[in-house]
Amino acid sequence: MSDRTVPLIVVGVDGSDDGLRAVRFGANTALRHGAELMLVNAVDDTLMAGAWGVVYDPEVLQAAGVSANEQAKGLALEIGLPTERIKTEVVMGSPGGVMARLSEVADLVVVGRRAATGLERMFVGSTSVAVVANASCPVVVISAAAHPSPVGSKGLVGVGLQTDPGSEKTLKAGFEQAKRLGSRLEIIHAIQPPVGLFARRLSPAQLDEQVRFAQGGIQAIAADLAPAFPEVEYTVSVATDSPINELVSRSASYDLMVLGVGESSIPGFGLGGLMRGLMAHAECPLYITRG
Repeated sequence: MSDRTVPLIVVGVDGSDDGLRAVRFGANTALRHGAELMLVNAVDDTLMAGAWGVVYDPEVLQAAGVSANEQAKGLALEIGLPTERIKTEVVMGSPGGVMARLSEVADLVVVGRRAATGLERMFVGSTSVAVVANASCPVVVISAAAHPSPVGSKGLVGVGLQTDPGSEKTLKAGFEQAKRLGSRLEIIHAIQPPVGLFARRLSPAQLDEQVRFAQGGIQAIAADLAPAFPEVEYTVSVATDSPINELVSRSASYDLMVLGVGESSIPGFGLGGLMRGLMAHAECPLYITRG
C-alpha cells in the first residue's frame, strides 16, 4: 500500500467490455473514497520487437491506447468523477508487468478478467494472473460477462478463508469490504475430504471433529475483529467439499469475494490452482489481498 495522502486507484484499460467494467468499478470506488483514478493502457513491447514474425507500428499502437483511454475517461466522467481526479497513461511494457509495478504506488488495482479480440489481446487472462501474483496492493478482478450486476446490489460479501498464517488479514479485508458496501459478510472455509485410491478414509465422526475444530478457530478470529466493525453482520460456514466447488457455487450470491494470497519468494509463482480456478470461474468480482 502507498503512503499517499490521496488514495490512488489504478485501472487497466484495453478497450474491451471487461476493461470498461473495470473502469466503472474503479471510478465508482474513487468517487466514493475521494481517490484519484489512473487509467493505464499498456502497449506490449513484444509486438514492436517483431514477435511471431509481425512488426507493429508503434504510432498505431500508441494511438489505439490513447483512444481506449479516452473512452475510459469518458465513462469515468459520466459516473461523476471530476476531470482533475482522472489521469490517463499509455505505457510501454507487458500489461502484467506494468500493472504490477504501478501497484507499488497504488492503493488498489482493478483489472478485467477475460479478453479475446482486438485491443483486448493486450489484456488476456494471463495479465490478471500476473497482476495478482505480483501486486503489492489489493487487486480487484472483474468481468463484464460474468459480473454484469452493479456491485452492492446483492447485500452479501463472501470471504474465502484458509487456516494459514495471514488469514486474519484476509478476514479483516472481508469486514472492510462488507462495511464499505453496507453488506452482510459470509465467512467460508472448505475442508477437502481425502480423495484417491490410497487416501486415508475419515469416518463421519472424524470429519465432523475437523469441521468443529475449524469452525471454532475461525469464529475466534472473527470475534476478535468484529468489535471494530459493529455494523457488519457476519456468519461462519465450514463445508466439507473441495474449496473450488464450494466457493464457485456460492459466488453467484455475492457482490464481492475476498481472498488472500501468500507471499512467494519467486515472483509470479504465488498463485495456486484454487486461486486460478476462482479467477476463471467465479461469478462475482474478486478482491484479492496479499497476506
